[in-house]
Amino acid sequence: MIERLQQRNAPVEELTAFDPDHWDLVSADVRTDTGKWVKSTWRVHADGRDWWVVIGLGNALVTVIEVDPWRRGQGERVVTEGPLHAHVERVNQDLMRG
Repeated sequence: MIERLQQRNAPVEELTAFDPDHWDLVSADVRTDTGKWVKSTWRVHADGRDWWVVIGLGNALVTVIEVDPWRRGQGERVVTEGPLHAHVERVNQDLMRG
């Protein structure tokens, strides 16, 4: 993964130091059958550029992509309301309770 970051001329230190307090969540991918989290995408401004950093299970860095500042994690496949969204929210709340 570090080699890929270097090939993309990415700021390795900033993009490998996962910091959810200072990074902006773009999207979270979940399994539709269980509602459990699979990976998340975060926006990070580093080295004067915007990056999407994809984090998988176990806080594993999956990939990084340089993006335009206006790009958002939206589209026809992104669910922000309805029964599936409610199911995922319930699963999340149950997981947070322990």
